[in-house]
Amino acid sequence: MNKIRKKVLVGMSGGVDSSVTACLLKEQGYDVIGIHLRFWVDPEVPAYEDGTKFPQNKCCTLEGLTRTRQVAAKLGIPFYVLNFEDSFKEKVVDFFVDGYAQGITPNPCIECNRTIKFGLFLQKMKELGADYIATGHYARIQEKKQNGRIKYELLKAKDTAKDQSYFLYTLTQEKLKHILFPIGDFTKPQVREMANKYGIPEMNQQKESQNLCFFPESKHGPFLQRYMKKHAFTHGPIITVSGQKIGEHNGLPNYTIGQRKGLAVGGIKGNQDGTPWYVVRIDQANNALIVGQDLDLFSEKLTAHTLNFIDDEFTGIAGQDFEKSGKFEVAAKIRSRFPEQPAVCAFIDGKAANANVRGSKNILEVKFNRPQRAITPGQSVVFYDGEKVLGGGIIGVLNRQI
Repeated sequence: MNKIRKKVLVGMSGGVDSSVTACLLKEQGYDVIGIHLRFWVDPEVPAYEDGTKFPQNKCCTLEGLTRTRQVAAKLGIPFYVLNFEDSFKEKVVDFFVDGYAQGITPNPCIECNRTIKFGLFLQKMKELGADYIATGHYARIQEKKQNGRIKYELLKAKDTAKDQSYFLYTLTQEKLKHILFPIGDFTKPQVREMANKYGIPEMNQQKESQNLCFFPESKHGPFLQRYMKKHAFTHGPIITVSGQKIGEHNGLPNYTIGQRKGLAVGGIKGNQDGTPWYVVRIDQANNALIVGQDLDLFSEKLTAHTLNFIDDEFTGIAGQDFEKSGKFEVAAKIRSRFPEQPAVCAFIDGKAANANVRGSKNILEVKFNRPQRAITPGQSVVFYDGEKVLGGGIIGVLNRQI
């Protein structure tokens, strides 16, 4: 009797990574269905920086849709478009705007993965009777048997320069068993070679988006001015960490921790050795921008909330007695392109790590072996054990060492 082929929905954007993903899965014998996810576009943009005037989302342009249809036709697979515009606006765009309104720097890409790509898309997979979804993310999933149960691990990609595991820490056991990341085992040059092999060399000519997808500008300021209330951009004082007022900012949403350019205080007296000023803290309560020297950006601790541990029975790292010490050691990453740094974690409420770690009820304190630069509230801290992603959370209140 013939083995029933597993059905997989492949999220196809029109780029080389997702196109090769579809090709690989078809070659491996899956029943592949191409899916183009349609996200929200900013309708208030008069013209794009590249000269085009039709509003588009960088992740799902009309050109990308056309390319995706062509690849699906070459592969001989069904192709559909799923309209997630309203959900994307609510879950990702509004999340981004609300974060800046609260004086933090949110990470909409992580929220998109959590709620849209591996949220709604997974839900659609079940409704359509498919077995998996697949995307062109650079990460790997490993299946292991542990205590008589199948467990799934999220691992870094083979290509460390393209690794996207930082953005995927919100995945769970239930989600991972329905997800495929075929290109995680390959390097980007190998993926490009495969595009040639599969007869879609034109995919290698597409530019990769380097900025957030839902507004056309290279910087977020103009977008926020279109969608935030005007009083959010009320001018206020720029104050040094020692309490000296040295200038005026033009609205707190225009700044983030570690920012140097755009402060217009470079020649202010009091900057003793002529070194530049940096944004150290956003004091929303007083509508003040706190600035300091590079040294003032370093912190040895942070707290994290809205936690997720990929192993739903996580009790610390192998070889560490978490139940006895209440602490566990990790390698923690505070930005996607920052290297991981040794740190010790402890739950502030003292609960065991496997007691309701998913969600916002628990708060984790993370203490680094060495102070880290420009830890930013609203961004995520992600925990690793070697190449395995343990989980992570959203950075909250900082405990600065100044």
